[in-house]
Order: sequence, then structure tokens, then C-alpha cells
Amino acid sequence: MDPTRRAQKLAKMVREVVGMAILRELKDPRVRNATVTYVEVSSDLRLAKVHVSVMGNETQQQLTLQGLQSAAGFLQSKLRERVDTRYIPKLV
Repeated sequence: MDPTRRAQKLAKMVREVVGMAILRELKDPRVRNATVTYVEVSSDLRLAKVHVSVMGNETQQQLTLQGLQSAAGFLQSKLRERVDTRYIPKLV
């Protein structure tokens, strides 16, 4: 399988898993109205840049982004449970 196809496939899985975890499992009250728009995965599959769209004013957007950054480890653990790869990408 060619590397870009693997990266695209992993990006799709990351988007689904992280999106669902944000919706259903994240208990952080700061994280509201956040939607994963797309994910970029590095060519070595070790880094995933998650792009989110946040509804609300500037303050709500900043709080949501802070909440998501602090929840990155939790979201990575959810990814580890559901994705079977050698390396779980670091979420940014």
C-alpha cells in the first residue's frame, strides 16, 4: 500500500474516532460545539494535525481549544483502543 494512501486512511480513522470521542465521551465542560473538519497525518504516520470548527464567540472558541489540547492524551488513548497500527499518531 502506498504511503500517501495509508496516511489518508489513517486520517479518516482519526477523524471518525476523535470526532465521536469529542461528541460522546469528553466530559470537559469547556469543549462545546466542536466539530472535527479534517485531519492531516504526517508521512511517517506519527503526527496527526486535527482541524476543528468551533461555534460561538472568541472566548468560547479559545476555551474549547484549550479543553481539546488538555484532552489530547485522552483522545489518543481512545485512538489506541480503536485503531490497530504500530504507532498511534500524536494529536495536535
